[in-house]
Amino acid sequence: MVTERVESWLRRRPVLADVGVALLLWSLDLLLRSNLIVSGLLAAALLLRRTRPVWCAGLVTVVAFTQWLFLPHIVLLVADLAVPLAVHATAAYGPRWSSRAMLAAGLVGAGLGALTWPPVPEATLGSHVLFGAAMASFVLTGWALGALKRVREERLAALEVERDQKARLAVSAERTRIAREMHDVVAHSLAIVISQADGGRYAGSPEAAQAALTTIGETGRRAMGETRRLLGLLREEPDLRTPQPSLHDVPQLVDQVRADGLDVALRFDPPPAPVGSGLGLAVYRVVQESLTNVVKHAGPAARASVEVRWSQYELQLRISDDGQGAIAGGDSGHGVVGMRERVAAYGGTIRTGPGRRGGHEVFARIPTSP
Repeated sequence: MVTERVESWLRRRPVLADVGVALLLWSLDLLLRSNLIVSGLLAAALLLRRTRPVWCAGLVTVVAFTQWLFLPHIVLLVADLAVPLAVHATAAYGPRWSSRAMLAAGLVGAGLGALTWPPVPEATLGSHVLFGAAMASFVLTGWALGALKRVREERLAALEVERDQKARLAVSAERTRIAREMHDVVAHSLAIVISQADGGRYAGSPEAAQAALTTIGETGRRAMGETRRLLGLLREEPDLRTPQPSLHDVPQLVDQVRADGLDVALRFDPPPAPVGSGLGLAVYRVVQESLTNVVKHAGPAARASVEVRWSQYELQLRISDDGQGAIAGGDSGHGVVGMRERVAAYGGTIRTGPGRRGGHEVFARIPTSP
């Protein structure tokens, strides 16, 4: 556990860790009474291995080559470990060209070292080859570990980007869903309020005007409750999260619209199997938006019909009226777009346009499992 804490502490302070490594290598050469100048230069170069890996590699290469060229009698230094460490640094932190260049320089240095080390007269060809292979293995190990570190960090960075993108997409999808809900609730309620207000203005009796005002009040209260529920979703207040409307609430919706003054006929076939809450909400919102458009655009004397039918493999939904025709603005309104999105989310299609007997019609087909 202490080792993990030390490792975590050093990982958060990489420059301090490099200083410790450099001091350790130079101190060991000090104890071994080695060439402290060469050792100090090699160790000092390691201080740049994370921040300036190319500079680190260049300094280590120059000092190591100078050591081999002018001081062949020096026994290997502990600080010569700076060579594989510099190779590791360029592979992990430097540009890719510097990684390849330093790998080649390290292997060449291992070959040159094998020509003069071990610096003893009785050294055989086999000992030189063995020494060169050992040095080359250090270089290759440093390069491989550095390349592995680079790949791991690039993969982590890619995962972070992917996570951020998924989070943004999730937020965007949730905002779109809530905006759709707000449009469906507010547009439907305002259409009823406007219709009743216009009717109440021309009412021929106090009783009719009072009924219109009563309907306006009830619709406003329902709209306020729905709006509070949606705001509760935005604020993450669980106590405001009432159940979403479902397929079985469609008859109640039709009854409300009928009570608000629109003549609506309903054919509602019960589903042959349980329906998911998402599909039920989609059907409810399509019916709600379609009836809202009838109230807004079909005219005061229009009649509407709602049909919910089931076949073996699909749900068929038809909302039609005999009013004045197409929706104002065509199919580009937010409500129509919302209906298309809801139906498309379940692999269905929707058609809006003139009805078979005049007026306007919305016809949706949503596939269901057999």
